Amino acid sequence: MFKKVLISEDQQSISIGLQNTLKEFYIQEIEIVNYCDNALLKLRSSRQKNIPFDLLITDLSFKEDHKLRKISSGDELIKQVKKIQPDLKVVVFSVENRIGKIRELVDNQKINAYVSKGRQGTEDMVKAIKAILQGKNYYSDDIMKLLRRSDNISEIKKTDTLILKLIAKGLTQQQISDYFNKHNLSSGSKRNIEFRLQKLKELFDAKTLPQLIGIAKDVGLI
Repeated sequence: MFKKVLISEDQQSISIGLQNTLKEFYIQEIEIVNYCDNALLKLRSSRQKNIPFDLLITDLSFKEDHKLRKISSGDELIKQVKKIQPDLKVVVFSVENRIGKIRELVDNQKINAYVSKGRQGTEDMVKAIKAILQGKNYYSDDIMKLLRRSDNISEIKKTDTLILKLIAKGLTQQQISDYFNKHNLSSGSKRNIEFRLQKLKELFDAKTLPQLIGIAKDVGLI
């Protein structure tokens, strides 16, 4: 079980909600800070005193105010924390859904869970804590979907990326076909353009072209 948990969150209602959620785990000590700088100081101090925190729950975005800060975001806090306490378990609790940032946290910072703020936030947080205690990672359903979509990028061809970029610019499928032919690009028939777009929609589980373009932007394709 976790004995000492630090919550880094600047919205009081959310931090109190998290504190209440953690009660069922009988955690001995829960501390709450509103600034990333304070979180790092507490983590560093507890480490030096040999009574380290064993779990950090942090948001990624913090509102600007009058106070000067060295660290203004949760992702930067995580980077700094991992330098001094690599084994610290970390849960991100955020509305951030940009896949590039999520991938950085998952792949490079090795966070243990990513919970989306929202209606299922409390339930997902409980699942996340239980998963970590079992030695597993946990991601909310919407985050898992984004991660799976980004995994599909390896299946994307250069021509697919070009098609998506041209669609995003407002070109019709016929205009895209004309563009391919004008620039002597292969597979530029209108039928092939339609076929590739359909495959891309299936790959990313998109129902419409606007939804496909939105997903492509989320995963950094365009």
